[in-house]
Parts: sequence; structure tokens; C-alpha cells
Amino acid sequence: MGFEESALVRLGRYREEADRSLEVRRGIESATRRFSERLFAGLEYVAALGRRAGLDAETQRAGDLLVLRVEAESGGGTAETRTTFGRLPGTAAETDEDLIHEDLSRYDLDPSGFSGRVVGWSEEAGDETCQIFAVYGDGIWKTKGIFVAKSRGRVDDPEDVMNGFCLRILGRLVDTAALTGGAGRRWAHEPYTLPDLLSGREHPTELRWSR
Repeated sequence: MGFEESALVRLGRYREEADRSLEVRRGIESATRRFSERLFAGLEYVAALGRRAGLDAETQRAGDLLVLRVEAESGGGTAETRTTFGRLPGTAAETDEDLIHEDLSRYDLDPSGFSGRVVGWSEEAGDETCQIFAVYGDGIWKTKGIFVAKSRGRVDDPEDVMNGFCLRILGRLVDTAALTGGAGRRWAHEPYTLPDLLSGREHPTELRWSR
């Protein structure tokens, strides 16, 4: 076999592997997109139920982002907390032990072991993500974070199951806004001087998340 023939055979194998890899990654991205759509729809649904129950809860959606906001009134003032959820583009091998598919390990770097991600941010938690969802091509999703410590499910779970999960997230957000359910504020270990008090500066506090 001459060089050209040998090269064409090798390049054909490269093309087959590339096609397979791209197909697997597209499948994972599709599963992640379906999950984010169901998650966002569930959060919108439970926020609407919350308003019917007298809670000040609302959602705003723009493309792959959804903002869930809850406001609580107390003593003439209001306390608001919000979380933004977003679907990340692309896929990669999952290395977080709590999020890894049960049939995989952190050494599975092949695209078949890749996950897509939907993540959440909260102003109360700083710049870091406060909730992470890992979604796999076979429809399995797993999550960890401050709103739901650990949970798993399937992209095609029944509506009641998904909505119940979203209700848990909304409940944690209500706890955070109203400081109920184990949530609260504690004094932060930061300097606070007499001039700070006289100037009207509030002593810094930090949120204790509900469990």
C-alpha cells in the first residue's frame, strides 16, 4: 500500500472518530438543553404557585438564563434574595465526585463520560456558583449546592417530580429572604469601630444558609 492509500485509510479513521465524538457531545448538549428547559419551566410554575399562596416570587427569563427572585416584608422593610440559573455552553469530563455519573469515574475523559452543566449564582453566596447541575447524555442529572445539597434524577422524570424539585429550591430561597427554616444572619468577623457606628455604617453580617 502506497503512502496516499495508507494516509487515506488513517484519515478515514480520524474522520470516523471525530464524527463519533461530535455526535456524542451533541447528544449531551441536547440533554442539557432539555433539562434546563424543564428546570426553568418548573421554577416559573412554582413561582406562580407561590404568588397564589401570597408569596412575592417572580421569574425573568432571557435565553439560557433565568432569574428567580423572592421578597419578604418585615417591620416596614423588605428583604430580597435572588438566584440566577444559566446553561453553560459546551461539555467536558466531570471530575466532581458528587456529580460524577455512577457508572463513570473522574478518569473517564472520553466524550462518552462528558457532562453538560446548568449552574446557579446568588448574590448572597458571592461570585462563586452556589448550585451546579451535571447532565449526561443518557439523561441522568445530578446536583449539589446550597439550595439542594445532593440530588439526582432523569431529564424525562414526570412533571410532578421535576416541579417538586423546583419547589425545594423556591422554599430555600424563601427561607433565605425571610431567615426561616434554619437560615439566619450571624455577626461577621470584620473590624467595626466607634466611628463606623457614629457614621451609621451597619456592622457586617453573613448569611447562614438553611440546611
